[in-house]
Amino acid sequence: MLPDSMKQTWKNPSVRKTIGRLVLFIVFSTGWGCATPNDPLGADIREALGVTKNSAEETKDSIERNYDPRVILKRAEALYQGGEYIEAVGEYQHFLELHPLHEWADYAQLKLGMSYLQQFTAIDRDPMPVQKARESFQKLLTTYPNTKYADEANKRLASCRERLAQYQFYVGHFYYKQEAYPAAVHRFEEILASYPNDPVAAGSLYYLALSYERQGRAELAVNRLQNLIEKHPDSPYQSKARQTLVRLNSKPKL
Repeated sequence: MLPDSMKQTWKNPSVRKTIGRLVLFIVFSTGWGCATPNDPLGADIREALGVTKNSAEETKDSIERNYDPRVILKRAEALYQGGEYIEAVGEYQHFLELHPLHEWADYAQLKLGMSYLQQFTAIDRDPMPVQKARESFQKLLTTYPNTKYADEANKRLASCRERLAQYQFYVGHFYYKQEAYPAAVHRFEEILASYPNDPVAAGSLYYLALSYERQGRAELAVNRLQNLIEKHPDSPYQSKARQTLVRLNSKPKL
């Protein structure tokens, strides 16, 4: 959900239009890759379990769902395949609590993270599911160091990092558009500290420089623009950064 301080402003049509464009740019330029319910990952396990679209309903009232690893995982997979990710989280967690050493435990840990990740459907939503997904993938790598899903987990961790960075940029840009420059500065500086080499770093430097300029802190603005030009030579913000830098340097010193 949006922070309370942003809800009223979000109703402004011009604000929604501006941020909508930003969101589309982020989504299509980075490609939020996440597994679909029909992902072939785990197809062999689903086949061994006999998962069908009716499996969740068929196991709903069974006693075995409380203890049998195959029934619990079968139900979890059916729920995930059906797009019921919150319910799937509960079943994967139940499986792992009872059967942490099962041959399919590492797979269940992976799917737990993926179930969280599927719940993050828009950039203006609470990023908590992404944070939980990241924790789940990290736990997979530490608890099951020899897992065959290590590459998949690392790929998902990279996706979590991207999404969290994009969310922070979204919020920082929102504050900038609302002329809440101290809040924007704080958010963009946090991004640069946490994600200095990520794609959002260049945009953060650019809007951080503009935020500093609006606060009358020209020296800091110039510094951030120079950092952008030096560290991100291929950034789409290069041209704007250079133009802004020329403009700032041409202003008379007070």
